[in-house]
Formats: sequence, C-alpha cells, structure tokens
Amino acid sequence: MVRQRILSAILARTQAVRSYRATFVQGTRLEYVSYSTPRNQMEAPPIVVMHDLNLSGASWRHVASNLSQHGLRQVITVDARNHGLSPHISGHSPLHLAADVEALMGHQRLNKIVALGHGMGGRAMMTLALTQPQLVERVILVDTTPAPVPSNFYLTREVFEMMIQVAPTIPANLSLSEGRRFILPIFQDVVQDVSELRRVIQNLRKMQDSTFGWSVNPQAVLSSWAEMMIDYESTIGGLSPYMGEVLLIAGSQSEFVTSTSISIMQRYFPNTVVQILDAGHCVYEDQPEQFVELVVEFTQVCLVC
Repeated sequence: MVRQRILSAILARTQAVRSYRATFVQGTRLEYVSYSTPRNQMEAPPIVVMHDLNLSGASWRHVASNLSQHGLRQVITVDARNHGLSPHISGHSPLHLAADVEALMGHQRLNKIVALGHGMGGRAMMTLALTQPQLVERVILVDTTPAPVPSNFYLTREVFEMMIQVAPTIPANLSLSEGRRFILPIFQDVVQDVSELRRVIQNLRKMQDSTFGWSVNPQAVLSSWAEMMIDYESTIGGLSPYMGEVLLIAGSQSEFVTSTSISIMQRYFPNTVVQILDAGHCVYEDQPEQFVELVVEFTQVCLVC
C-alpha cells in the first residue's frame, strides 16, 4: 500500500511536469518595463513582478521604481498575457502564465529570478517555482496563497461575462471617456467597491475601428476561471514542495490570506515567512513604504560574499 502511494505520487508529479512542458511551447512574449539604477547589482537575479487580475504592470510603476532605487536589484514588471499591452491569446491558466515568465527569462537571458506576484500573478509565480525551482532564487507573494479565492471576490465571473456582453452595446460614436461614463451604471450594481469599480471601468479601450473593447481579455480569463480562482491546487497537486525562501505579504483588511490558507501554503512552500500589513488586497498600494522595506530586506544582496 505504501509503495503504491509512493508510485502514485511520483506518477502525479511526472504528469504535472509533462503538462507544464507541453504548455511551455505556447509561452508568449510579454510587454515589460525594466527599472534599474547604477547601484543595482546586475549580476544578482532581478525581481520580476506580475500583477493581479484586471490590472497591468503599470499599477506597479511607483513601487517598482522605489524598489530599484532602495534595493540592489533590477526590477522588471510585466503585463501578463491577455492584460495591458501584452497579446490577447487563448489560454490563461497558471501554467500558461508561468510559461510566459520562463519565455521572458529566455529572451532576457536570465538564469534565475526573484519571482514576485500579486493575486493572479502570484499563482503564476508559485507555479513557476514548483515546476522549475532551479529558475527561482526566492518567491514573494502578495496577498495570495494556493487556497481558493474568497467567495466575495469582487471580480466574479459575472463581471467578465458582463464585459463580453456590454462592449458591443456601446455606441461607436462615443469617445473613450464617454464610453466609460456609459458603462459606469451598468457595473455599479455588481462591483460595490469604488476603487475596484474604477479599475474595471478603466480597462475599457477604444479600438482602431471605433468599436469598444477591453485591455483585459475576458474570454480568455473565463476559459481558465476554475484553474486560476477556484481549484488552483489541481494545477500543483503532486509536485514536490519548493524549498527556497518565500515571503508572503498579506493585508489585514483582506480575506485572501487566513490561517487555513496559510496551512495550505506551507504544504507547498514550507519555508514561508508571513508579514501582515494594515492594508487591503492591494497591499503594495495601501502601504507602499512598508512594502518596499520588506521586499528590500528580503532580497538583500551580499556585496562581500
């Protein structure tokens, strides 16, 4: 019985890694911005940042700049596939997003990175660390764990379904600002939080043919909703734990990190240190100075080793 369980675990890990390898060939080139100063130690693995769902690398501009100025590492922020200026393509699972980061590393000739991710981006970085641990020096997760997202998460399936339905109904003669005002009352009943509502509305884009679309690809997000939001553990189940150092920075006003989710986290990332700041889900926006301080300390480079 014990032997059978061991063989089953080995088989599960092998299948998971094969699944990752099959997905890697679909890795796409991401839009990215690099932040560095003369004091950054370019030989040290850079910090690569992936944002949360419905955001983009631009949301990290201020913090990334401060990290490069106060720390000793280059910082690279990316637009995840189907977000921002990166391509809108099929497939949006954690494995797809991890493959994209590995493709970026190949393009930039990076042997290792510090993998930093918020929400959705955190799941991409966890997946990379568990499937390709030799590529990840350490991990920083922002208000996310392998546990399912809270049931009251503002970006419900309904919001993305509404995005698909609403965009074609916006009159083509409206300007972008007018289009955003047009859809505001439609989403107000679903997204109660004002700041999160603003993020949804700001994703609206005016296309070259004068129609309206989104900087996020709602169809692709919905295609992998269960894998990304509800049953992420199905992606990583059977993989060996990542034994590198992990920093989890959580918000005390957020429901994404709980004692239960931390227990799940420690099964896959046993060397996790948890820091809780007085903040909501977007910890780096609510407490930027404390956030930068924690990340700089965690990613210190030894200059005399």
